[in-house]
Formats: sequence, C-alpha cells, structure tokens
Amino acid sequence: MAMRGYYFAMDDNLVQQIAAGDIALKSLKIDDYPGLDIDRSWEAIHYLLCGDISDGEPPLGYVVPLTSDKGIDFGSFGAFSLRAEQVAEALQAMSELDEAQLRLRYDFPAMVKDEVYPLVPDTISDEDEDEFFAYLLQNFNEIRRFYSQTLAEGKGLIFYIF
Repeated sequence: MAMRGYYFAMDDNLVQQIAAGDIALKSLKIDDYPGLDIDRSWEAIHYLLCGDISDGEPPLGYVVPLTSDKGIDFGSFGAFSLRAEQVAEALQAMSELDEAQLRLRYDFPAMVKDEVYPLVPDTISDEDEDEFFAYLLQNFNEIRRFYSQTLAEGKGLIFYIF
C-alpha cells in the first residue's frame, strides 16, 4: 500500500479549533478545501530538510510536519496542523533554499540506509539517485507554491498521510 501525503488549507481559526480538539477533523469534508497531494515524497522531503524521518526542528520541520506528540486523530496515521504563522515561518525557510542548496543536503546513500520512505533498499540502483532527487525537488517546489498561496490567504493547514 502506497502512503501518500496530503495538505489542505483552511481558515486559521478552524485549524486552531481542530488542533484543540473542539472540532473533529473527520467531521469536515476535506474536498471543500484547497489541497495538495505530494504523493509518496513526504518522509523523504522531511528527511532531506531535517536529517531525520520525523520530529524535525522548526521552521523546516513545518514543511512536512511529522511530529510524534502533536498529532490529530485522523485516519490510520493521524494528521498534523500548522497555524498561519507557522506556515509563514516554513515558507521563509523554504524560500532560502534553492536547488543547489537542496542538492548539498541530499544524501541518497543515507536515505537508503535509513530506509526513508518510499525507498526500498534492496531495489535501489545507482541510476535512481538523480531521478529521486528530481522527484523530491518537484514536490518541494509544489509545497512551496502551496504554502505561498496558503499564506497569501492568511490560512493555516492540515497535513495527513493516507
């Protein structure tokens, strides 16, 4: 089963109410909110930016928010929320990273060794390294675009894995 990452943007006050447990996320119709599917790149992007598969330090840890202690009960893996100011912090940090800087952070052998999703160690070849970086870069740029739009509208967001 492929696990995909998905963001959706919503009013910042609604994000706060969901995070506080005042509104159940499962009671909302997610399709009513602007969203972004980042396919199976979620854990690898978090690893690229933070050097670990979860609990990355802000603000880069806000890009793909994967925390062990602040999840929202939702689906099989839970969901994670960001307030508008956290979206702004993440966008600022992302805007300071260009392709060359991301390439310097990219350690494909470490990702394989650490079994970063979606990599499967026994099926990796040397040709996969550049292709995988291009895949991550494409999704990173889509996240940056989505965060920019979300911030321009003063919204927060929810991220979940399905």
